[in-house]
Amino acid sequence: MKKLILSFTAFLSSVALVQAQDVAGHFYGEDAFRFSQYSNYGSARSLGMGGAFTALGGDASSSIVNPAGLGFYNRSEFSISPVFRNLTTTSTYLGNTSSNKSSNFGLGQASVVFSKPGRNGKIKRSNFGISYNTLVNFHNEHSYSGANQRSSMMDAFAEEANSSGATPTDLDNEFDPITGYTDTRESMYYQAYLINPFEDGYVVGEPSFPVNQQGSVSESGNLGQLNLSYAANLGDKTYLGASLGLQTLNYNMVTYHYENFPQGEIFEEFAITDDLIVSGFGANLSLGAIFKASRNINIGVNVTTPTVLGAKETLYSSVQINQLPNTFETDFSTIESLPGDFNYKVSSPLRANVGASYMLPKKIGMLSVQAEYVGYRGMGIKNKDLSQWADEQTNAISNYYKNVVNIKGGLELRKSSFRLRGGLNYMGDPINVNDGVDRSKLIVSGGLGYRSPKFFIDAAYSANTFDSAYTPYSLSNAEDFDSSLISSKSGNLTFTIGTFF
Repeated sequence: MKKLILSFTAFLSSVALVQAQDVAGHFYGEDAFRFSQYSNYGSARSLGMGGAFTALGGDASSSIVNPAGLGFYNRSEFSISPVFRNLTTTSTYLGNTSSNKSSNFGLGQASVVFSKPGRNGKIKRSNFGISYNTLVNFHNEHSYSGANQRSSMMDAFAEEANSSGATPTDLDNEFDPITGYTDTRESMYYQAYLINPFEDGYVVGEPSFPVNQQGSVSESGNLGQLNLSYAANLGDKTYLGASLGLQTLNYNMVTYHYENFPQGEIFEEFAITDDLIVSGFGANLSLGAIFKASRNINIGVNVTTPTVLGAKETLYSSVQINQLPNTFETDFSTIESLPGDFNYKVSSPLRANVGASYMLPKKIGMLSVQAEYVGYRGMGIKNKDLSQWADEQTNAISNYYKNVVNIKGGLELRKSSFRLRGGLNYMGDPINVNDGVDRSKLIVSGGLGYRSPKFFIDAAYSANTFDSAYTPYSLSNAEDFDSSLISSKSGNLTFTIGTFF
């Protein structure tokens, strides 16, 4: 039971009580998009050419870009691609700027292709591939800080508690006074005195301004896909392929938010930490074809079905408080909520590619372009126990996001056994709401390569600058909270080493 020593009535009489916007206070469209926005992926050769490989073949990336490209292999191959990534972020929050630098190392792709002659006159070669690709590297870090004159995160806590409809008795019953654990986040806020009962609802535990705020977000993990692919070469003119994609999701996000109150009446400071862990598994199917329109021109098409990914998330939350003397008594300066598990399904967008490649005269190189359709509005959330909630989330996704067409182009020049590559990948802004942030991306890449009869080695570097936004908390009145505007600079160095057998 809470033991209040100080009365809050005098300064809380003007606080308005409002209701949160959605169930659990979270828009799962953000998760669906996070798990669906692929950047450049695949081998260093593909990356060096901007990923424009729908109409090209004979590369490990074919398994995931367009499985028909595997039909170009005339011998078996193994390859592996490590990736080094660096990231610089600059965040602006409440007029204050913060910067972060980070880096990490991971596996870009690994594949093996088995090539065999066809068994009849129609199929010249029959090839099978097994490959793994990292589609999304979630590694990201940014921080923010500023002096807030309009609100505290406590306001969001109060709105969340008011939306839940829980009474003070309920929130007391959800607290274990021996361990300091609560069953719900609302009870955690309440037992930490961050919210307090007033009339028929809850209000903030500290009313003073300014509120000095700072926080950080750290993301890690990846979305990987194992592909089992088959392709057939029909007379060196038509190439057909199919691929089964098995996705694995491992995602972790740790958010930290700290506030102190220079004019505090109750609190000197508090901090809240959320640790979100998401794992999942899903499958998709990809079908593709490449046609030789002429001796030097190829036309490629590919369609990949949405991935239905079953996800399980676990959230760990804790608050740490430091109250002023002679305000209230508590046995716990840190209170945690019991880990909460939630299972749901995410449907990723339908993807379709059409591309063309042109072999330059005297085979000095090739040029390739493609357009990629991504149906972000078709993303969805499913939960059999909360069907109405899931439908509301899916409807919100179709309103918030829009379908895009990404444009990719690449060039490879050849001189003896050496290769020089360059590429561009323009990714359209998928947000359908005009919030002043342009989320389109332009990834610029370049690369080198060397090929011998027995092995090959390629290197590629891709760089892009893009903008995004992070909102530490939201309130019913949009004028009372702010977002951190983030400018990110990312660089990826990829090496591919392969051998023929």
